[in-house]
Amino acid sequence: MAAGAVVLKGSAAEIAFVNSVATATTNLTSLWVSGHPGVSYDTVDVVAMGDAGHRNRQGLETADLSFSFLYSSGAVESYSVMASLYAAASARNIVYSPDGTSSGSPKWLIPARLFEMSFDGSPGDVQTVNVTFQIDGTSTLTAY
Repeated sequence: MAAGAVVLKGSAAEIAFVNSVATATTNLTSLWVSGHPGVSYDTVDVVAMGDAGHRNRQGLETADLSFSFLYSSGAVESYSVMASLYAAASARNIVYSPDGTSSGSPKWLIPARLFEMSFDGSPGDVQTVNVTFQIDGTSTLTAY
């Protein structure tokens, strides 16, 4: 690496979706503008009589996942993949790879449903497809 070179954390990150048109995974990294997955747990208050302070436990997994992609209408591009996910009757996996897809790299599978899709950009501007997913199941962290 050249002296003074800057390596951006997550610069190898990839995002892909299992769409309803095919069972194959469609990688949309080249059209990905913004958004990163994040999953949390509901907080469950388990305070009992006599406790001196609050006590909490993890509840169910929850997440709203929002992404923006450059608009492209090809057969396996951002619009067609998101439109098929929007029409899907069941959850589909989001496949997030924060360090790329080389052997041993983490792979996060997030089952989610697409609940909102909108478009942004004025005439003559770059158009984007903006989508919001909600988790539908339990995410799994594995490796390639």
